[in-house]
Amino acid sequence: MTRFYDEAGFDTVNVGPLSESWRVERDRPAYVVRQNTEELTANLAIANRLP
Repeated sequence: MTRFYDEAGFDTVNVGPLSESWRVERDRPAYVVRQNTEELTANLAIANRLP
């Protein structure tokens, strides 16, 4: 599937298993922000899990 995105001009970033999907939820650094691969990877790394 990543090949399709690459061909369409998008980069893909593996955010991990479904149990880590909280990293891209609302009020996290990676949520609804235009960013490149490096920025997204960094924002995923600094995301804090809210209680």
